[in-house]
Amino acid sequence: MKHARTITPDAPVAQMDDMTGLPGIVIACLRHWNRGGAAAALGLLRAHMSEATACASFEALQDLTDVLGPHIRRPLRCHAPQCQCVGLDEAAFARFVEEAALGEREEALMLASLLVAPRGIMPLADAAHRLGLTLHRAVLQQRTQGFPDPANQTRH
Repeated sequence: MKHARTITPDAPVAQMDDMTGLPGIVIACLRHWNRGGAAAALGLLRAHMSEATACASFEALQDLTDVLGPHIRRPLRCHAPQCQCVGLDEAAFARFVEEAALGEREEALMLASLLVAPRGIMPLADAAHRLGLTLHRAVLQQRTQGFPDPANQTRH
C-alpha cells in the first residue's frame, strides 16, 4: 500500500540565511542556472569572487550540469533566486557538492546515486568535487580578505 507523499522536492527545509559558506553559494548557483541559464550563473559567480576563481567555478559547474543533463533521474526543483526558502532538492544537492568537496567520497557517491542513473554517478561525483573545491576556496578567500596581515611576519 502506498501512502500519499507529504514531503515534496520543493518543500522548504531551511532558510537561505542558515546556508552559509559553500552550501549557500551552491544553492545560489543552482537557482541562477535553473532560472537564467549559464549566463546568470556566471554573473552570480563574477559578482562574488575574482574573475579567475569565477571562471574556474563556472567551468566546473558546466561540467556538472553536462553530466546531470543526460543522466538525471528527474528535474531538480528549485525556488526563485531571491526566495529565502531552501527546498529539499536544493538542500540535498548542496549537501552532495559539500561532501564531494570535502573528500567524503562514499557519501558523495551515495548522494549522487539519488540524483542520476548509474552511468552518471562517478562523473557527477568528480564534477561536484571540482566545483565544491573551487567554491570552497572562494569562500575561504572572502573570509580572509577582511583581515589584514599581522605586523609580525612570524606565522604560527
